[in-house]
Amino acid sequence: DSLVALEGCDITLHRRGNTYVGSTEQGRCPSTREGASYTTSEVVLGADRMVSWDRGWDATGAQVWGATQGGYIFVKRTAAVSAPTSRP
Repeated sequence: DSLVALEGCDITLHRRGNTYVGSTEQGRCPSTREGASYTTSEVVLGADRMVSWDRGWDATGAQVWGATQGGYIFVKRTAAVSAPTSRP
């Protein structure tokens, strides 16, 4: 239907060499998922990959959901090339 921007959850990307890096501001993106008080998101965009690390934190600062060792890595795939079809 439509997307709604969540106050405090925006990510501003900054160029660092050949990549773009950004994150939410600590404690500014509210969340109630799985007992969290707020969410943090970190993003790294490169020419061939994107890393996204989303985590939820409770009021004491303890992590309550999300990956603990690093973000999810999405690697760019090249389009599959179809073999030419021969016609009789």
